[in-house]
Amino acid sequence: MQKKLFSILALVLTAVLVVGCNTSDKTGDSDAQQNEPSNTGVDQKPSGDETAGESQEDEETPASDDTNTEDTSKQPQQDVKYVQKGENKTETATQSESVNQTYKLQQLPGFTMTQEEPGKDMLVSNDDDEVFMRIETIEASQSSFDEVKTTMQDYMNAVGETVALTTEELAAFKNVQHIEGYVVDFDTEKVIGVVFEKDGLITKLTIHDNDKQDLTDAMLNMAATISKK
Repeated sequence: MQKKLFSILALVLTAVLVVGCNTSDKTGDSDAQQNEPSNTGVDQKPSGDETAGESQEDEETPASDDTNTEDTSKQPQQDVKYVQKGENKTETATQSESVNQTYKLQQLPGFTMTQEEPGKDMLVSNDDDEVFMRIETIEASQSSFDEVKTTMQDYMNAVGETVALTTEELAAFKNVQHIEGYVVDFDTEKVIGVVFEKDGLITKLTIHDNDKQDLTDAMLNMAATISKK
């Protein structure tokens, strides 16, 4: 009887030990899994927010600032004919507007317009800054053609002996109410003064030219395109 009792007790103890071992193994496995370092950071792909952030940075990258450069091809253009050193020429001129005066004109390539002083612009040859045309405009309501003509005559008489320009020399000026011009010739240089009234503007021109450039006709033909803005 005692032997049977000991056998039963031994079996019960063995069963308890086996169950305990199995539970311990499972707990250990679970703890090991929890304590293992995660490898997801190595192969982790960018989240949607990160991708959106990168795209936004790409979109915010400044583009080239080409739009701030004035595109002269969008300005009105027209062909201007003139004679230089006996040769007939035709070039495409582009409309330019005075900054501080109320006129616009067609400007030939090879010239630069600058402001000499308030109320006076200079259209200067890029090849020779001694060759230029000074442009002054006055509202017809503020003066008269005769008054402006007198100031021009006084200036030209101070420069030298004047000769009136012929109708043919002023043929480029169309639809003008009044026009007069004078020239003072030197050995290799000349000064031209012209006054004309058109579109409610009285325009006074002073041209300095020389034989080397011979751009008088080109400047007169540009001046003939002057009109009110």
